[in-house]
Amino acid sequence: MKGKFEEILSKLSEAFGPSGFEDEVRNIIRDELGSFCTVSHDLIGNVICRKAGASDSPKIMLAAHMDEVGFIVQSIRADGCASFVTLGSWRVSDLPGTVVTLMSDSGPVRGVIGSVPVHFTRQKQSGPPSMTLESLFVDFGANDREAAAGFGVKVGTPFVPETSFSRLVPGERFLGKAWDDRAGCAVMVETLKRLRDEDHPNTVFGVGTVQEEVGSRGAVVAASLVKPDISIILEGSPANDTVQGEGAADIRVGDGPQIRFYDPSMLPNRSLVEMLVKTAETHGIPHQVVVRRTGGTDGRQVQLEGAGVPCVVLSVVCRYAHSAAGLISEKDFENTVELLYWFLKEFDEERQREVTSF
Repeated sequence: MKGKFEEILSKLSEAFGPSGFEDEVRNIIRDELGSFCTVSHDLIGNVICRKAGASDSPKIMLAAHMDEVGFIVQSIRADGCASFVTLGSWRVSDLPGTVVTLMSDSGPVRGVIGSVPVHFTRQKQSGPPSMTLESLFVDFGANDREAAAGFGVKVGTPFVPETSFSRLVPGERFLGKAWDDRAGCAVMVETLKRLRDEDHPNTVFGVGTVQEEVGSRGAVVAASLVKPDISIILEGSPANDTVQGEGAADIRVGDGPQIRFYDPSMLPNRSLVEMLVKTAETHGIPHQVVVRRTGGTDGRQVQLEGAGVPCVVLSVVCRYAHSAAGLISEKDFENTVELLYWFLKEFDEERQREVTSF
């Protein structure tokens, strides 16, 4: 039997949505929240879902980016394969052999990222063959440029890994693609659904942002429209519990939602960090606090809107982010929804004054 969050996680994980092509994800969010939120869109593609509470203020913006890391066709080669560039950051060595779905003019087309086989390289050098993005290509079965056109594949065709959602049995772990940031999108959806018939002393804006992976572009527009008093950035953040290096922070799947103290893109508001930690402790919700050496979120842009927006990052921890498949914990997801729910239930004008008193 499916868990209560399995359906939304499956839909969002399997949805096609690289940066600039977030339509399927936007439609899912709109359909899930449109019956009780006021839904609007801006001209860059963000979806904004307003859930009114007992007061118009404080205005809380939940920002979850809809885009996943992906690819876009740069040119069609004479042999019918396609050169490409990435939409967001990938490790090149992870790409060869990845089965992908290209969203062509004729509909979905299946393909595979190809490279020079080891058989043709091992006699030329003693070490592992060098690999660059320019040496890779996507093969979708066309024999030449004319055949590729018949497939509907052309310059500008986007594509993403073809990865099915599944529960790893036995257990409470989910395998899928795009947890960065479909996990955050799902947290936003399920928390707002939980608030559907409940009072909360604020107004919440659930925003699905576009183009985070290529520079947090959608967040700039969303923050300028919503003009939030605070913002909670909902993310799917990388775990390192299976690949931990010496001196690294221990970020573990299964140990609860992650509350971020620092990353290079943003120093979160200290009061918001402390409030989230206090809320977790009060309600007995397991959680992790982390300082990141790398990475960034939509908070880098949201915090700079107007006179400044206090921001904090709340994440579902994910193994193998920015690859064809990753893994999250069902319990982590439930606890992230639980923590965000209680925070929204309790964040009123008095708490807002605490955040902005310097």
